Formats: sequence, structure tokens, C-alpha cells
Amino acid sequence: MFATLSTTTSMTPAAGAGAASDAHVGCGGGAGTLTITALTVACVTLSVIVLAMSLIDLPYFFRSLFSYVSGTCFKKKIRATETAVYSSLCLTTDLDVYLSHMNNARYLREIDLARIEFVLRTGMWHELRRHDALIFTIASNVRYRKFVRTFSRYEIRTRIVYWDDVSLFFEHRFVSKADGFVRAIVYNRQRVVNYSANELMRTLVGTKTVDGAIQRPECPIEIHHWIQSNLMSSANLRAENTAPVAGSDDP
Repeated sequence: MFATLSTTTSMTPAAGAGAASDAHVGCGGGAGTLTITALTVACVTLSVIVLAMSLIDLPYFFRSLFSYVSGTCFKKKIRATETAVYSSLCLTTDLDVYLSHMNNARYLREIDLARIEFVLRTGMWHELRRHDALIFTIASNVRYRKFVRTFSRYEIRTRIVYWDDVSLFFEHRFVSKADGFVRAIVYNRQRVVNYSANELMRTLVGTKTVDGAIQRPECPIEIHHWIQSNLMSSANLRAENTAPVAGSDDP
């Protein structure tokens, strides 16, 4: 009996050591599994981001979202006849092949972001949605006066300078914060769909003449000539489309 007890007692530490060793191996295996899972999730996430950036311009959509939130929640409301100021910075992603100033194409993207804030702060977006209407660009005219240099801060001053029955004419000025110089000026024509531009501005501004019609600002001379230029271009393109093809039997 004593021998049996002695043998049993001497085996207990060995069994405990084996159990401890199994537990250690089990913990180590669990940590390794978690590491592999984390690496897999990270690789999949990175792959999805790279794929999304190759298919969609994510920075543009994120900045558009930022403009939406800023124009809706943080910046004060203004009248449609006032000037909205949008601040920005020329980053390395905005540069051209010389790597010293903003790419020419970026100016049009930047006015998109500035205009998002403008239509939200003036209540124009709400009014358009109320009538199931929208606006979209049909023409732009850019004059580059001086470079927007790398890492320089600037602001875009946006205002409506004129409108007709179907369109709104925006002016966007790129102004350097360092010296106040107008680096570029962009005129942008927005067509109003499913709603009258006159009625839209009447609702937003509320200014009428004696006969009840909306009082428009006088058309700037540069806008007048720009409209005429677009009309001439359209006429020329229509003439090209209706002209007989060389070598055909049509007169």
C-alpha cells in the first residue's frame, strides 16, 4: 500500500509538467493564429484600398465629402448674391510634371469643391432637391495669370455674376493668401435642369422689379462675349455635322 502511494505521488509532478507544456503549446498556437489572421485582414484591406484607388478617385470623393460636411455643419449660411470663400493648399498630388506648381487641370477640380460649399451654404442645394432638379457644368473658361506654387496657401472666392433663363454663371477667383494676388480666374456655366434658373434665383434672393420679374445683375462684358463665343462654336459644329461628306453623291 505504501509503495503504491509512493509511486502515485512521484508520478503527479510529471503529469503536471506535461499538462503545463501542453497549455504552453496551446497558447503559443493561439497567438500564432491571431497573428496570421491579423496579417490576412491587413493584406485584404490594403488590396481593397489599392483596387478602389485604381478604379475610383478616392481623394476627390473624400474631399467632396469634407466640403459637404463643412458647408452643411461648420460654415455660416450666406445669400446667393454673396461671395463664398474656400481655403486650400497646393499639395504634391496637385503638381504638374515640373513639380513646382499646380497642374492646370487641378483648377477645375478645386472649383468643384468650392462650388459644393457654395450651393450648400446658400440653400441652393436644398431648393434644387425640393424640385427634383440639378445643375451641371456645360462650359468653363480659365485664365491662368500666375503659378500657384507648391505648398502655397490660397483661397477660392466664388460668386454668381450672372444668370439667364436656364443657366447660372459662376466666377471663381484663385487668390494667394501670401500677397492677395489673383492667380487665376475661372468662369463656369451651370445648366439648371428640371427647374428655371430665374425661379431658382428668385426663391434664393427674393429681389423683384416693379412688374414682379426677378432683377438680374447686368451681364459682365466678358461673360457676354463668352456666351457669343459659345454660340458661334455651337453653330460651327452644327454646320460640320450637316455638311456633305467629301466624295459622296450628296450635293
